[in-house]
Amino acid sequence: MNEIAPPSEEAANRAAEVNPRHLSLALAEQAVHRSRGRYMSVEDVLRRNGLSSERRKTNTQQRERKNLSMQGLRLYVPSALQSALGIALMELRDGKLRIAVGERLADDDLQRIRESLERAHQEINEIEMEPIDRIELSRIMREQSEMAGERLLRLFASLTREPDNASLIEQAVHDILAEALQSRTSDIHLTYQEDDVRCWIRYRVDGDIMYKHLIPSRVMAPILTRLKTDAKMDAADRQHPQDGRLAFEWQGRMIDVRVACLPVAPGGEKITMRLLDRDNLRSFEELFQYAPEVSGRLRRTLHGHTKDGGLIVVSGPTGSGKSTTLYGIIQEIDRSARAVYSVEAPVEYDMPLVDQTSVTDNTANTIADIIRALMRHDPDVIIIGEMRDADTVEAALRATESGHLVITTVHAVDAMHTLDRIDGFLSSAYRTSGLYILGHALVGSLSQRLVKTVCPVCHIVLPVSDVIDDADLLAEYELDADQMVAQANPKGCDLCNNRGFLGRALALEALFPPDDQASRRAITEMMVSNVTSNIADIPGTIFMPRRDSIRSLIKRGALDINMGAALLLEEAANRAARGR
Repeated sequence: MNEIAPPSEEAANRAAEVNPRHLSLALAEQAVHRSRGRYMSVEDVLRRNGLSSERRKTNTQQRERKNLSMQGLRLYVPSALQSALGIALMELRDGKLRIAVGERLADDDLQRIRESLERAHQEINEIEMEPIDRIELSRIMREQSEMAGERLLRLFASLTREPDNASLIEQAVHDILAEALQSRTSDIHLTYQEDDVRCWIRYRVDGDIMYKHLIPSRVMAPILTRLKTDAKMDAADRQHPQDGRLAFEWQGRMIDVRVACLPVAPGGEKITMRLLDRDNLRSFEELFQYAPEVSGRLRRTLHGHTKDGGLIVVSGPTGSGKSTTLYGIIQEIDRSARAVYSVEAPVEYDMPLVDQTSVTDNTANTIADIIRALMRHDPDVIIIGEMRDADTVEAALRATESGHLVITTVHAVDAMHTLDRIDGFLSSAYRTSGLYILGHALVGSLSQRLVKTVCPVCHIVLPVSDVIDDADLLAEYELDADQMVAQANPKGCDLCNNRGFLGRALALEALFPPDDQASRRAITEMMVSNVTSNIADIPGTIFMPRRDSIRSLIKRGALDINMGAALLLEEAANRAARGR
């Protein structure tokens, strides 16, 4: 066996800066890897366990000196972005990046490329821009834009002639997943019907469904069969709903794919795949960087040393990013010093240093059963994927009563309605006791929506008065007439697939009640009397309405002014209906 080089002096110095508990954990795990003939640095082990975030500690992050070809660079800086910038990344060798350009690249765009590669742990010491003839640059860009989607068109044509070709089917499944990930897809929908015009492959991108590929039924059928087989389902059963999972390697990392199968009339079948990429999870800092009051109040609870119990609830509709926020909050907990458990149905992302229990229809125990069982396992923090029934809500409240911090999600329209929603789950026999516990245990109620953001390359910047000339409306929106705002480009560009929008941002609402007992008793009385709308008026309450978050997005130029104005009008109408 080859000898493993000892850590360098520089690595030892970096390790000395680490929290001693984290360092002890990392050294123990490092020893296990060494016993298997593999060397992992302390930084690698800490990062693997979510204890040393590269976003939080970029000054100590270890970059890889790795040579990448044009094809390898395309994994980290997508072809669409390169085309939008009018460049072609040629090569990364010994820390030197070569870029073919038609015109000199702007400093901001150059920094975007550097950050994209550094996020992928690639070391960039020098950037060399090579001016090149426009015709030659166009040829290179066409060659390097060969993507999974283009291969799919050829594969589908070949499968039409050879629908039983196993290698073609395998490649098609691979390229469907790769194209979806390149397109920032969250869910893939595949529908099989005997009628060819109904066999669509659709992607959900930034909250919208995109009809992508229409293929013959004789091609769709073997693809669905292969997906069901890979996901450990019964491929022959087309009469019952089924759930499964499969793993997919992309850009050097494993993507977890949650697969659900459903029979559809007449005689068809539907598969939906949720793509779970841990690298796309946002850190605590990213989630709340524009809401310092929210992050400060959450940190005070998450870093607290007393076992007083508490309840943090994240609410919103399906697809609003509740799970992402939940996992971001978990990352902020020092899991090397606290026992953290999660109960989910099912587990979505594997979280280091968290004992996760998956509850599905095939398991005998309910979420409430697992919560009650956890009381015998010395927990500090209990994560509940979703409160969806009376038993789960009661078990969660009793866990807070016994001194545990509970973090969970629920479907509700806003931060105030979250309390009414929990109240609605309580049985008549337990309601008074449950609301008393809720009133004293509630740390915070967060309600969120995801709103589409304008494309950073092609959006239009203009004074708000060019769009809204009504002085009363501007006053209502708290915007100055000369405020520069963003507007989505209706023509779009290559980067945003000519849609004008790229990505989504968090529109957050938050409620944090005061800590004193008198205020807590007042909150309990309000909930018992069904007047939760007045809780925000209690002195000491921190309440950040969603309209403030929307205004912030408009002023930062992230949200299209027309969409932002519509959202503000909607919030005003909802506020009036709720009497606030």
